[in-house]
Amino acid sequence: MKKEFNKGYVTISAYAFAVIILSITFFQLISNLGAVNNWIYGILKPIFPIFYGFIIAYLLDPIMMTFERYMLKLSFFKRAKRKNLRGISLLLTYIFAIALFVVFLLIVMPRVIESLSNMVMQLQDYVSWAQHTATAIFENIPEGLIPDTYIKQISDQIGQAVTDFISIIGNSIPLLVGFLVNISNGVINAVVGIIISCYLLFSKEIFIAQIKKVAVSLMKTDKISDISKLIGTADHMFGRFITGKIIDSFIIGFLCFIGLSILKIPNTILVSFIVGITNIIPYFGPFLGAIPSFVLIAFISPAKGVIFLVFVLFLQQLDGNIIGPMILGDTTGLSAFWVVFAILLFGGAFGIVGMIIGVPTMGVIFWVAKNKLAVLLKNKNLPYETEFYEKPIDEILEIASEKQLEDKRD
Repeated sequence: MKKEFNKGYVTISAYAFAVIILSITFFQLISNLGAVNNWIYGILKPIFPIFYGFIIAYLLDPIMMTFERYMLKLSFFKRAKRKNLRGISLLLTYIFAIALFVVFLLIVMPRVIESLSNMVMQLQDYVSWAQHTATAIFENIPEGLIPDTYIKQISDQIGQAVTDFISIIGNSIPLLVGFLVNISNGVINAVVGIIISCYLLFSKEIFIAQIKKVAVSLMKTDKISDISKLIGTADHMFGRFITGKIIDSFIIGFLCFIGLSILKIPNTILVSFIVGITNIIPYFGPFLGAIPSFVLIAFISPAKGVIFLVFVLFLQQLDGNIIGPMILGDTTGLSAFWVVFAILLFGGAFGIVGMIIGVPTMGVIFWVAKNKLAVLLKNKNLPYETEFYEKPIDEILEIASEKQLEDKRD
């Protein structure tokens, strides 16, 4: 008996097989996330200067456009050609950026290096003090009060701790060399990136026009409109968030310097620098910066370390409730839970960079989901407001069924 060929079963089987393959692939990617990141890093490494150039251009574009707007208000520049005006504004932008960088290097970095050097010297003094103190304590212990075996064990543990400390210092030298090599490579990529950013900023309208031309030739009109809105939203969120966090971190670092100077906390410059830099990371940044800073201060004065923790907690509350909202506003529209979720998710996948860009990225994802959800609910003639869905699920389903029946009647 000849069996009939059923296309439906074949289609279902093909879909089931595809789902299984995709599930296995996804599981393997998650299980080997580190290897996947290294593979992606190896592929993208040659074009890192282009990424650097794009990031530099993106950050400097608002400054350049500000210079350009102010120049257009002056009668001397009103008749100037657009090309010449862009060149002058671009030159002023890089002079301004380089001046800030040079001021940072001349004022902040020498004091940071000095604080690090003092910390290393103090650390060595503490090790010597610990050894002398332990020796003096053992010499003054009356004979027979503590068994000799215990004293020997304690002495061996102290000696091992000193040996481990020296070993850590020795092992850190190759890491330091590797760090310096990475910095030199980063400097080279940054220099090439600066050159690329000049081309991007000078001819940004041409590049944007070329992208639009390709999009119009390949895509449908409604798709182009949706993508344009998405890019505009992403630009707004990323631009406001990153620029705002940089300004916010500078203010927090400056306030930290003033507060620590008044409180006479040691290593003021270095600690303020650490707090300011780590503050770029939302929510967790102040605490990530407070941990190493507390260790640096506690080495010199444990009491000052406790005072510092109280001050950082106050500074974090000031930033979270007053300074941050004034600068950033409700840029992403995310609740506190989703901000923390985004930082943990993207931070776990991409490290420090992921923690910085995770919040605006999640904001864009939420914006897309929100618009898609609004369209789906509108098609079912249901309200978008969340308050409506606080009702029991049976009541919501009943209202939804009635709406569908009304739509069919109409």
